[in-house]
Amino acid sequence: MKKDFLMSKNNNFPLFSLISATLVSPFFISSAQAAGFWDDSHLTGGIYYSQRYRDKRDMTPGSANYGDYVEDLHHGTFNANLDFISGYAADFIGFDIAGFAAENLATGNAAHPNEISLSSANQRWGEDWSGDKGGFNLYKAALKLKYDDYWVRSGYIQPSGQTLLAVHWGFVPGAYQGSEVGGSWDFGKYGALSSSYLWSDKYKAPWYTEMYEFRAADNKTKIDYVQALGVKYDFKNNLLLEASWAQAEGFMDQYMGKISYNFPVAGNMLRTSYQFYGAKDKVGDGTPGAYGAINDEYSGLAWLQGITLGYTVDTLDFRLEAQTVKAEGNQGFFLQRITPAYASSNGRLDIWWDAASDFDANGETSAFAAVTYDLKNYDLPGWAVGVGYAYGWNAKPCTSCTVNGELADQSQRIDESAWTLNIAHTVQTGRLKGTLFNLHYINYDNHGNNPNYGNGYNNMFQDEIDIKFNVIAPFTIF
Repeated sequence: MKKDFLMSKNNNFPLFSLISATLVSPFFISSAQAAGFWDDSHLTGGIYYSQRYRDKRDMTPGSANYGDYVEDLHHGTFNANLDFISGYAADFIGFDIAGFAAENLATGNAAHPNEISLSSANQRWGEDWSGDKGGFNLYKAALKLKYDDYWVRSGYIQPSGQTLLAVHWGFVPGAYQGSEVGGSWDFGKYGALSSSYLWSDKYKAPWYTEMYEFRAADNKTKIDYVQALGVKYDFKNNLLLEASWAQAEGFMDQYMGKISYNFPVAGNMLRTSYQFYGAKDKVGDGTPGAYGAINDEYSGLAWLQGITLGYTVDTLDFRLEAQTVKAEGNQGFFLQRITPAYASSNGRLDIWWDAASDFDANGETSAFAAVTYDLKNYDLPGWAVGVGYAYGWNAKPCTSCTVNGELADQSQRIDESAWTLNIAHTVQTGRLKGTLFNLHYINYDNHGNNPNYGNGYNNMFQDEIDIKFNVIAPFTIF
């Protein structure tokens, strides 16, 4: 039997029944038992505005714009969402539901989705790269149960436990169709353990309105389900251990281990972590093939390892981070999501520099340094400015993929770099209290001459200038 417990392709009744049963159930138990459902409920939301200008250098041989920057993503977009989170009737059952509306205010010539509004296609496998549209999208509809130290959520859900599965974000999150179960156990001074398991048979990024199945690298082979198990142990002495395993059925296994430890240095806490992410596909034997044409992603175990350092002194916050990658095979870069196609799923990766590139090519080592300055001492409460710089070196092409029918040139090595500027203001008082205004600027430099994603560098694009201005205004109704 098909495991499509929320919604069949042409029938919305199962999801409607789930919503109706949960919302109606508090009326059929005692008022004392139902009180928790309503008294602990919250309805919140946000109003959002995004303006973005992103241009890329065209290095396509023979192009009329060769060497020049061309428009890649220009848009102005309005979003608004409502998010209802219930309490628990009889301290046992509840329901969460959320949706958002999007409207394009200005749209450039680029055809791909801007990922803030809605794609002109309703779901990933119908994507024709023809642009965006406005409309409404339901991104959460979940039945939730709790008992003692255990909890369950089922429906359209966002992972809330400790697993490797994650969602894409615009201003609101994407959603899995599935179930997640977890628990937590407090051992007093000896620490606290939490664990969760997630199973799903469909997913949607927030710019798609319909759920869609998982598929392998060829974008055709169906994957019946993805699943993940994770654990976290908090020693309550600033030491935290995390681990997770995830699987795309018949296609890929992934692994994560993370150690976080904070300790005092010169009167302030030094925040540190070591992180390991691994992936191993279950298909093929490393035979050369064109990227995306076969499902043999990696030769052996691919991995990304990183270390992070963070330190705050008065109004200055410093970050120093580094990562290195091994991703031999047809794909040629490490990907945190368990299904490789664009927007087909997402995965957890706690190292992120907002510097355009993922700095994740096979053989690449990269480092990032940043400082953020809180301007409160200058009678500018809520204002902060930050700068960052990332550099990656020794990036290799995919080791077994073909380019125009021939093995990618293995003598290539490419460096890449980016610097960033961020200016943010959070309103401190008045009716707009909590509203965030954020301007982020990225200047990315590819030190090679390959065209976008070309010559075996399947996740490396050309020079880019990206300017993002976002306004986020949260509100609470009750």
